Amino acid sequence: MKTRNSSKTANGSLAFLLLILSVFLIMACDERSTTYIVDDDNTPPPVPTGVTTTTGDETVWIDWQPIIGIPDLDGFKVWRSIDNSEFFRIATVGANVTTYEDNTVTNGITYYYGISSFDRSGNESDASFNYETAFDTPRPEGFNEVIYDFHDPAHIDSSGFDFSRYEPVYYDASSCDMFLEYDATIPIPAFFIWLGYNGRFIQDMGYTDSFDDITFAPNTGWSLYDYVEAIEGHTYVIQTWDDHYIKVRVTLLDDYPDPLMVFDWGYQIDPGNRELKIEPGTKVVSSSDSRGAQ
Repeated sequence: MKTRNSSKTANGSLAFLLLILSVFLIMACDERSTTYIVDDDNTPPPVPTGVTTTTGDETVWIDWQPIIGIPDLDGFKVWRSIDNSEFFRIATVGANVTTYEDNTVTNGITYYYGISSFDRSGNESDASFNYETAFDTPRPEGFNEVIYDFHDPAHIDSSGFDFSRYEPVYYDASSCDMFLEYDATIPIPAFFIWLGYNGRFIQDMGYTDSFDDITFAPNTGWSLYDYVEAIEGHTYVIQTWDDHYIKVRVTLLDDYPDPLMVFDWGYQIDPGNRELKIEPGTKVVSSSDSRGAQ
């Protein structure tokens, strides 16, 4: 009896051991290894294109074309230079933004702009200024200014306008750039814009839909006279003796009770600079990456 029981115990222990070994063998055969594939993204997004600028008063608006088809696009960087050589980043915006208002500029100084794009992996495109640069020279402007007929003694002190000081003046002041005349003696009464002492040339640019339609002062076509007829909706360009360019758009002419002219204006304080409001456009520059701060 003891021998039989011992045999049963030994057989049971052996069976249990075999069972444990079988479980380990099954687990070993069924063991699976997981391989992780790391996809390194080293490809930058495209260089932004269609970068344009729009002139304002101590403001420049920068616009560019959206980038589509890049799911991990993370945003854009805006770059600026004052010498078209060394560029500094002035802003970072999101991927869905395609315009930026730069209101940290000074009137009369020309600024150059570029845009780069970057993705969520930290890749950044080349900057657009390496291929073409949008540039702009902000200048002061005013709206709904009023001057009166210089024959009117009640308003003779505001019959002319000095654009360098942004205010009405006497028509015969040495700083007067233009003044107004209302002539009621001719068969059809009319208003005329005269050049003041500081006015050199004037030109009627014709009817314009808005103040922004005239972007640059012309090189030719100036009036042979010191005056032009003032017409509502027309824009005029004036060159001063100290080589500044001005645009004036007449918005209202009224002869009752006091003859007057209401107008909008832009004055380029950078001497010799014909830019009055740059239209969307770029100029090609040499390819050289000379960015400053990253």
